[in-house]
Amino acid sequence: MSKQTVFHALLDSIQPVSHNQVWGVMGDAINPLADALRQDKRYKWMHVRHEEVAAFAAGAQAKLTGQLGICAGTVGPGAIHLLNGLYDAKMDHAPVLAITGQIPRSEIGSNYHQEVNLDRLFDDVCVYNQTVMIPEQMPRLGVLAAQAAMAERGIAHLSIPTDVGPEKVKEAGTHNVFVADNELIPNNAHLQDIAELLNGAKHVALMIGWGARGATKEVCAFASKLNAPIVHSLKGKSVLPQDHPHWAGGLGLLGTTGGVHAVDHCDVLVLLGTDYPYRQFLPHGTKIIQIDIAASRIGRRCDVEYGVMGHVRSTLEALTPMISQKTDASFLEKTQSIAKDWEAKMVKKGKTEGKKPPIRPQAVARALCKHSTDSAVFTADTGEPPVWMARHIHMKGERDFLMSFNHASMANAMPQALGAQALDTSRQVVGLCGDGGFTMLMGDFITAVTYDLPIKCVVFNNSKLGLVKMEMESMGYADWGIDLKNPNFAECGKAMGGQGIRIEDPSELDAGIKRALEMDGPVVVDVVTDANELTMPPSIMPARAYGFALSKVKELAVESSV
Repeated sequence: MSKQTVFHALLDSIQPVSHNQVWGVMGDAINPLADALRQDKRYKWMHVRHEEVAAFAAGAQAKLTGQLGICAGTVGPGAIHLLNGLYDAKMDHAPVLAITGQIPRSEIGSNYHQEVNLDRLFDDVCVYNQTVMIPEQMPRLGVLAAQAAMAERGIAHLSIPTDVGPEKVKEAGTHNVFVADNELIPNNAHLQDIAELLNGAKHVALMIGWGARGATKEVCAFASKLNAPIVHSLKGKSVLPQDHPHWAGGLGLLGTTGGVHAVDHCDVLVLLGTDYPYRQFLPHGTKIIQIDIAASRIGRRCDVEYGVMGHVRSTLEALTPMISQKTDASFLEKTQSIAKDWEAKMVKKGKTEGKKPPIRPQAVARALCKHSTDSAVFTADTGEPPVWMARHIHMKGERDFLMSFNHASMANAMPQALGAQALDTSRQVVGLCGDGGFTMLMGDFITAVTYDLPIKCVVFNNSKLGLVKMEMESMGYADWGIDLKNPNFAECGKAMGGQGIRIEDPSELDAGIKRALEMDGPVVVDVVTDANELTMPPSIMPARAYGFALSKVKELAVESSV
């Protein structure tokens, strides 16, 4: 282990907890990293065209697996470009290590070429943030960085000056990353209190989030004893298949009428691994139980009757035997009926028979749901695509779903698809891309071609920032300043070495989507969609309805004066 360079020692220290893929752009201060990666056959270098893509891809891998994602950028601008993707990982609690270069130690503080105070710059996004000043700090700092990222589910950053990276580590020693593998279970007395409340309640609803991943069986058994409908946050969509009898749907602006009914009419609401941020959609005066692994999240969004720390799977495994079987299923049946009616309306929205161009975006999502495999991973750009994803693509089998959930960045779908696809090239990965988001980082479709990653990027081409349009109109503003002059995205995909399909007519949609998903290699599917299709919430607030009407009056006034 002697005579390793700093970068060799770093790669050695983090390898047991990482994906063995490093995403980034080489240059200058991290060129010694390239040499270390070239020699270390355990790793694969994933060369992207923009560092933001590297951070998104590494974050996607961390979200899907819980292992350490790795991205890298050189000094100054290269490091800065990582930040947006890293904030996405931070906000979604994904463990990622960012490796950046830095100017020579002797020049720090002299306003040197490309000098940026990276310690200060990365401070807000990181749970661990250090500059390696001498080779003797490695591999210990590598271990501490990985350990902090894994333990706190966040971002670790190591900045390595250009004159430190190639230096030799004289005595590496033995340093192992500690990763906790035990699950938290609340105190038995607290579980008894919760059971007593639930056993005395008439109508119970469950709401699941990201923290319920891996606990589908336990959630379903718990719901069955309580005859409880199961509502999901957007992050919890993939936990429960939509055809499950207790499925009620989502909550909030992207929710369903079944989900809204269940939350609004229950006596007790049980929050399972969710930090759902929109307090206005949570019930007032209802008794709420919250189960979460982080004490800091309990009671953060609403008043709770009981809040306990615990992993969802193990906590429900201990709690369910304490629950008496409820015989009254009227609340569940009412919710099921409402959810069934909602789904019938959504099916109608996705019909293409007899429709004229442009294509309804709901129909695109329905076609993707129909023809995608039962193990597909879907990614969705921030904007309108999550609406169509939430309401029209059903979870079943081993399907999974990613987006920029909490950071809500544009341009995330294609980079996250790259990360997901690189984990398993045999698994289908489909990106629901907005035309605005896709064009931000479109150049990295070349990365899919370079590494033969068979992602399918379905671009909802409505030539507008669609969700911004709805936001403006709901606030009473005219639709202005959000038009997009788009290229033919299918031809762009072909020009970059992939394949491309353009679909303009509703009658060609089903066959076109099916053909695209069956193609080998990366594909861009350019679907011309209707910019005027409304992203309506399950229930309309009066203020939003008034704002929408006001915006239309303003638009007509502008048009009549031209």
